[in-house]
Amino acid sequence: MNTPKMKRKRKKKNPNPNPNPKRKRKNTKTNTIKHPTQKKKDSYNISKHILINFKTSDFNFTVPKQLIPNKPRFDNDKVRLMVLNRDNMSIDHQYIYNFNNYFFPGDTIVFNNTKMYKSILYGKKEKTGDNIQVYLLREVNKKEKSWEVLVQPARKIRIGNRLFFLDENNDKMLAVVHDNTISKGRILKFNSDLPNKEFKRKINHLGNIQSDIYTDFQNSFLDLSKMQTIYAKKAGSTSPHFPGLHFSKFLLKKLELQGVNFSYITLHLGTNTYEKILVEDLQKHKMKEEYFNIPRKACQLINSSLKSQKKVCAVGTSTLRALESSVSTYNTLNPNKKWTNKFIYPYYKFHIVNSILTNFHPPKSTLIPLLAAFTGYEFLMKAYDIAIKEKYKFYNFGDAMLIL
Repeated sequence: MNTPKMKRKRKKKNPNPNPNPKRKRKNTKTNTIKHPTQKKKDSYNISKHILINFKTSDFNFTVPKQLIPNKPRFDNDKVRLMVLNRDNMSIDHQYIYNFNNYFFPGDTIVFNNTKMYKSILYGKKEKTGDNIQVYLLREVNKKEKSWEVLVQPARKIRIGNRLFFLDENNDKMLAVVHDNTISKGRILKFNSDLPNKEFKRKINHLGNIQSDIYTDFQNSFLDLSKMQTIYAKKAGSTSPHFPGLHFSKFLLKKLELQGVNFSYITLHLGTNTYEKILVEDLQKHKMKEEYFNIPRKACQLINSSLKSQKKVCAVGTSTLRALESSVSTYNTLNPNKKWTNKFIYPYYKFHIVNSILTNFHPPKSTLIPLLAAFTGYEFLMKAYDIAIKEKYKFYNFGDAMLIL
């Protein structure tokens, strides 16, 4: 009987297990584990499960002016090729004529067969007779024959102005400035009853016959319409497909003899492809739409390589964007014809492409986040640092990078 009473007294003696409120109890193992967000953001390594919200300023760097060619190079043998291997994080220095050494039978290389139309027209303002330049960007409405354009000199061209262009017979083609665009361009409506195909041929012809008439422009548009890839077929781009210019007939023949497949798709390039991102938050950037066409034959070759675990190499970021815009629920490629404004940045999961050939791009452009998503941020930034030290040529007329 005494034993239970003794137990009750002990309980009353120590009602508070921690009589000193200032004295803290020892933490358990669970309490000592820090939350992942408390770790220092010293790495962009996904393996540490730290997903950084990238900003545009993360993709900023300085390219020396002497590394930016201002005119095209036509000797492909002198184009350098930096090869990035994501498996062992190695960087190799080659030339473009060694490109075929990295591909084997059953691999598929995907080319963008877009062709740049003659996009610069030379004309006059109807009332004043002032000389003007019109750079065609994209067709807005086929029926109305309205186009988004850039004009030079822009300050003199306002809504309602009538412009005219002369053909070889001095016949006029009239156009009216219908609206302004956010990107400081204009919407131009052409007064023509011609069917759309004939109208486009007429526009192309106007550019060809008038390019040497007007020479008094201080800042004339650069005419790049003669810079076409050797496999260009589908007219519709406002700029050349620069990565494709690295391929010669000889290089394509070497790849063909090795048993490498060629697959052709179309994505018509707009000028916004190379524009800089103006907002700090990447998620708020809006890409302009670009039209692409992926035929069934291209899908068959690409899906066959994917099934066999072979390489699928996109020539150019535009080609990659088109492919990733047409993925099926089974992670295969679907034939498609549509417009895309797909903007790729870390941590996008790629479904079709497992290698890419591209150029060295400007800082803060939409292409750098895409390549960072594909390559890994740290590895890409390291490669760009090395490219600057090794004096690779940058931008559209520069050298090439192959990412495996």
